[in-house]
Amino acid sequence: MTLALRYTAHSEVGLVRKNNQDSAYTSPTMLIVADGMGGAAAGDLASAVAVRELRAADAPRSGELMLDTLSTAIDAASDAISDLVDSDPRLDGMGSTVCGVMFDGEQLGLANIGDSRAYRYRDGRLTRLTRDHSWVQTLVDEGRITEAEALEHPHRSLILKVINGQPQHQPDLELVDALAGDRLLVCSDGLCGFVTDDVIAARMDGDRDDVMNALVGLAHSEGGQDNITIILADIVEGEPEGATEVLGAAALLDLDNLSEATAPIPDLPADGTPRPDPAAGEVARYAPLARRRASVWVKLTLLVLLPLLAIGGAGWAWYGYTQRQFYVGANNELLAIFQGIPEPVFNLPLSHVVTTDTTRVADLPLYYQEQVRDTLPANSYEAAEDALATLRVKAEACIAQREQRETATATPSPSDSATPSDSASPKGSASPTGSASVTPSSPTAAPTPSDTSTPAAPTEC
Repeated sequence: MTLALRYTAHSEVGLVRKNNQDSAYTSPTMLIVADGMGGAAAGDLASAVAVRELRAADAPRSGELMLDTLSTAIDAASDAISDLVDSDPRLDGMGSTVCGVMFDGEQLGLANIGDSRAYRYRDGRLTRLTRDHSWVQTLVDEGRITEAEALEHPHRSLILKVINGQPQHQPDLELVDALAGDRLLVCSDGLCGFVTDDVIAARMDGDRDDVMNALVGLAHSEGGQDNITIILADIVEGEPEGATEVLGAAALLDLDNLSEATAPIPDLPADGTPRPDPAAGEVARYAPLARRRASVWVKLTLLVLLPLLAIGGAGWAWYGYTQRQFYVGANNELLAIFQGIPEPVFNLPLSHVVTTDTTRVADLPLYYQEQVRDTLPANSYEAAEDALATLRVKAEACIAQREQRETATATPSPSDSATPSDSASPKGSASPTGSASVTPSSPTAAPTPSDTSTPAAPTEC
């Protein structure tokens, strides 16, 4: 008998965010979650673009053709994002994850790029079908941290690959077997970024609606600090049940006129002052967990109260603790490693510079500039050196890109036959046979090999 999908979907803003940057799409043949980034407006737009292109590609497909369909749709979404950034520089830095499946009645065509996830629950066991394209995932893979530690790592949201107009960012594609009785879970990191797989697995049995409520409750119990989007689907024998539906940001934006969605972004200043930083809206997204921040304030409160209670010894012990902490920050215009904590007490600094690097903050991608200004905590001096080395690589890459842009602008190649639209964004070109071949249209868009040891910037230079 033919297998079919029966599914339930949910998308919400969560308990902290002001708007929902997630989008989702469900149909009897496709289940997709997209998590946007790039600021309050651009994040919405990026995930909506992804859903628009995937929805347009949704149709009955089988086997490898499902993977070709998903790949082509994701490429189209990347191209569309590149076009939007070219038409409005205020959108620079936006991107989106995509995670989901197509279903042909026998197999699942799986696609993933970013840190949203797909799981399969079979015979009481939860299996992760996708691998996060994030820095902390590489640390987990190397055995340097555990899954639980990854949830609270200060750099847990550094994503190595997203849909952002860069041709080297390609999704993982795979055919997965399907059996009657399987339950699928596709979610954004509003759930899996705060809850371990073991805890999720313990809630996967039972009625689908009850399980959905339990999973949303888990995300809320961890603070609901990100948008929460979840799709639950059962593979059954019989006919499919479930409506074709668009959720989240994509349901609120006009998918046929997405360029109009840029209107809420403030106009560029007319007085020559710097334009708003397109990455500034993402600071909250990549900030450490609130409970980690709260623990710092508890220690600061104790520092004030302990002298009043004449427990000077405890106060001195706390000060010793602060001096065992390190972080990477800005020392004037240069990167530096600091010992201590960045927050002063009674206007007395509790940190000092240990090492100043020759790398300039201004040479970093916009995202990393914000991170450095907010400081990057480290558990040891060696960890701070690792973070500094990563930032140095990012700065060198940005400098090389800028030099290439200046060279390309100053000395255009006489043999360059690219049209203005070709040079506007790093896209693939279509061959006469209709297959897409990814070729860089300018020196600044040259693909680089994947490097799992060094995180790629979520925003470009």
